[in-house]
Amino acid sequence: MSEAAIAHRVLERMRRQIRSKVVDLAAIRAGNEFAEALQHSVVPPTTLKTMHPAHAIYTYVQNQMSVIAEQLLALPEMKPFAKIIGEAQEEYMPSWPPMSPLSTSYFWCWSNFDATANAHRETLGSVTLKVAAEFGVHPKMLALMQTFNNSTMSVYRIERQTDATVHLRDLVTNRPCSAICESGYCAIAGELWFTRLLPPALIGETQYVVFTSPYVLMSPEAAWSQYLDRIAANDSSRSRIAALERNRKWGTSRRYWPEFVFEGYVNHQPGAIFLKGLPDVAESRTHSGEYVRHADGH
Repeated sequence: MSEAAIAHRVLERMRRQIRSKVVDLAAIRAGNEFAEALQHSVVPPTTLKTMHPAHAIYTYVQNQMSVIAEQLLALPEMKPFAKIIGEAQEEYMPSWPPMSPLSTSYFWCWSNFDATANAHRETLGSVTLKVAAEFGVHPKMLALMQTFNNSTMSVYRIERQTDATVHLRDLVTNRPCSAICESGYCAIAGELWFTRLLPPALIGETQYVVFTSPYVLMSPEAAWSQYLDRIAANDSSRSRIAALERNRKWGTSRRYWPEFVFEGYVNHQPGAIFLKGLPDVAESRTHSGEYVRHADGH
């Protein structure tokens, strides 16, 4: 059976259970208890009320996707995702420095929307989305779930900051935007951020949302521009922007971007993590084996 059919196989299993006349009441009770426990593990409504509405709505969507995904991962059809995510979680131990430079928000987004299980780019998020659509989740919620699944990390230049609003420019598209950032970090004009922006989700809202706490890039903008040039040149069959968007979503391997974060870590402060180096230059990242060998003169 084609590995591209993970979502299809999950949906078929669920449809068979619905059509079945034999109902396992114990399993239903256990499933309900598990779902209820998961709901208690997400961000509580009292916390959502303290957040900016533009950010709170995405956190609410994150909560609901997390509950669905955790239940899906228990299915045998989802073993490829469980293996990918479990192994990465064990290696990186995502939280916050000094425990790990992979923040919880970064790892959640990567494991749901960027970590593909097969050549057809299925993700945990794409399967979650199809299951949610099959079982009647509201179209507006589905649209926000799709926004999450389409999102990518990218590199932005900070133009300025006003209170919780940062004004950024995407190094790939050169498009400016303003975004709500609730990490508590005060941006400095001219610095580069590696983060995931989500578009306005509320009617009348114009500000994006900085969903992952920013990674501040310490290598100069010129070095990053040269990196983007190299990536585009290596994928000449696509337009420059298409090649770069593909790279920032998937890199050249499944752990391309998590490894960059893990090996590039140099420091942190409340609300931000600092990274040094470039994704395609191993000796530029302070925790890579190549960096250590280069520093030792080998």
